[in-house]
Amino acid sequence: MLKKVVILFSFFGLLASELNAQDIHFSEFFITPHFVNPALTGNFEGTYRYSGIIRRQWSSVTAQPFQTFGGAAEMTQPLNLKPMSAGIRIFHDYAGLSNLTTTSIAVPVSLKLRFGSEKNITLSLGGQAEFFQRSIDYSRLSYDDQFFDNRYFPDIPSQESSRVGTVTNFNFSGGLYLEKRVSERKRLGLGISSFNLNQPDLSWSSSAASKVPTRTNFHVFSSIALGASDFDLMPAAQFQIQGVHNELLLGSALRYHLLSTALDQRSIQFGLWARTRDAVFLSAGFSKNNLFVGGSYDFNFSRLRVASENLGGWEIGIIYTIATVREKVQRVRQCPDYL
Repeated sequence: MLKKVVILFSFFGLLASELNAQDIHFSEFFITPHFVNPALTGNFEGTYRYSGIIRRQWSSVTAQPFQTFGGAAEMTQPLNLKPMSAGIRIFHDYAGLSNLTTTSIAVPVSLKLRFGSEKNITLSLGGQAEFFQRSIDYSRLSYDDQFFDNRYFPDIPSQESSRVGTVTNFNFSGGLYLEKRVSERKRLGLGISSFNLNQPDLSWSSSAASKVPTRTNFHVFSSIALGASDFDLMPAAQFQIQGVHNELLLGSALRYHLLSTALDQRSIQFGLWARTRDAVFLSAGFSKNNLFVGGSYDFNFSRLRVASENLGGWEIGIIYTIATVREKVQRVRQCPDYL
């Protein structure tokens, strides 16, 4: 049976002892491609793409909800290298009363190889280098030796061993993505990616290691135009394995095209998704030309539901694409032949 990744327990466990760390993840994996596979860098029609997402969860469990922000900027054909795409990806994660934070800056690069008589089959190879910093504020934690007669005395210094509150390291990831795209409404893509290839150490203690296990991600994205109607079905799924944990997330969105003219394209979409033995969530989005705005909300049904009251977290994401960039034309004044 599949084992779920319970983020709250993972973070609390890291505060109490040295455990293997886990990666962050978003429910709306279909609008955060940079956290799914580096090979998805540049996987869009256009020159530039900017994206951002924010997630907030467990407000019903802790006084300090967990908050995660992710963002990326990317471009196709950098330095006029047509098969390549490159970008920069950042995220900042804030968790719990101890101010456990993680900040990451990564540079993903991908290479596209096109096949088929119509060149509509693409194999993308991607790699990513990442620098990250992780910190914690131990002064905000309480320990057993600060309690007397069931009362907490914060002024009494704890005898717990002092550990460094900040750690930095590098990380490397890679992936493959194969897609057949007839149009934006008719496409199918399959991918595999592997993160934390070097298994960086996040431990604050020199006596014990806390390495991040390699995370392998299998994913599928698709869009199916429903006959001659203005509706598209967009099923997607991802299966992740990290250490002893694994997670399956799958579902579909239904998109309706409000306008489909050359100069004005608008659509709305609604989706239903499930994360095995953890949560179900609803998603909604609106698209106008090159701008997409979407959001989702998780309903938790794991064993944590007693504390969470079945409430999980919400996300809001945005994607903006610049379709084409006109090249600067150098104008030269031409004189008549008789001058």
